Amino acid sequence: MNQINVSGVLGSGDALYPGQWYEANTYYQILKVEPAKNDELARRKGQNIKTTILARKRNSIDTNQPENDSFDSLELDRETIKKLRDYPKKGDENKLSSYLPFPGAVFPTDFIKTLCNDSFDQTKLNQTELGNFYPSMRVILQGRKLSQLIARTWWTYLEAKKTDDWNNFTNGEWDKIRSEILDGLIAREIFLFAGSSPPDNPNPDDKTIYEPLKAQDDTSEGARFLILPTSRAWQGITLSLLSSGQAYYYNEKEGKYHQVAESILSTGEIVFNYSLEVDWTIFQGQFKELITSQESPWMLYQVAMPYPPIPSSEQLDPSDIKKWAEAPVIEGEFPFYKKKNRLGQEVYLIDVDYFKPPYPYIPVSSS
Repeated sequence: MNQINVSGVLGSGDALYPGQWYEANTYYQILKVEPAKNDELARRKGQNIKTTILARKRNSIDTNQPENDSFDSLELDRETIKKLRDYPKKGDENKLSSYLPFPGAVFPTDFIKTLCNDSFDQTKLNQTELGNFYPSMRVILQGRKLSQLIARTWWTYLEAKKTDDWNNFTNGEWDKIRSEILDGLIAREIFLFAGSSPPDNPNPDDKTIYEPLKAQDDTSEGARFLILPTSRAWQGITLSLLSSGQAYYYNEKEGKYHQVAESILSTGEIVFNYSLEVDWTIFQGQFKELITSQESPWMLYQVAMPYPPIPSSEQLDPSDIKKWAEAPVIEGEFPFYKKKNRLGQEVYLIDVDYFKPPYPYIPVSSS
């Protein structure tokens, strides 16, 4: 099963200390994606990408430690930093480490204020609002964003096939491809192969990271927000890390890392709650509750994400796929949030509009 461990024995279900997820010695994972042009194993599987799991500490504790000891050493490119501007961060916004753990889909600040209600402290949710509205609306938002991610992989593939982008992608010449196209092509590869095989390079730099932690009286160990090789979720870990915003490739032009897709599921959700797989025959996500023990993660759902074949142009106009893939959640043609003029001011309503695509054949929901 997925596990988070503090200073106890593997599977002990120890609680996290307050704020421990931000501590320097807390472990996380990311998926590093590279061209498969010179990788015989990936090529043999028919893949155009090579995937590696990096498992490291959040921050460097000792400046004398090697660079690959933490995620401090991975700096983000300008486009990724811009995309993450509304996401919570703790530390240097230029470094990947400052965004760990990822929160999943986030609401606009003004919507959170509306949800909190003016009569309560707007810095936190009241229990009534939290229980009735926040989780239910967030699940719907996650479903929309996953649907849009699927549409984006379709549109970028269709677009790439019209130009040299597809040959550049298969030949590993990624620096010649626009990032919006390359992101979708990489995500498509992950959807196509997620669940069929584990990562090409599953081992972290330090192979002891996945070993059981020391005895409970040893407090030197940090928490681990990791999907373990012994977990049911390990087979689909590439899809899990893509969905949580923890998949990256190296942007050679800037010499920095680029995020493939935004965070839709949180780091905690992919570690605690979900084991992901892909089903090519369905149009709606399917949940299956798995039997767990009394130890953490307590509850686990096997989630089958829909990824049917791309519809033909006779079934669905490719321009409509693009419209849905790129539709902003605020304003635009297909807004997620509803607003209303109240006392001369436009305010958010506790309601949603386009939570599913207005076109046929695009998967309705994946959350």
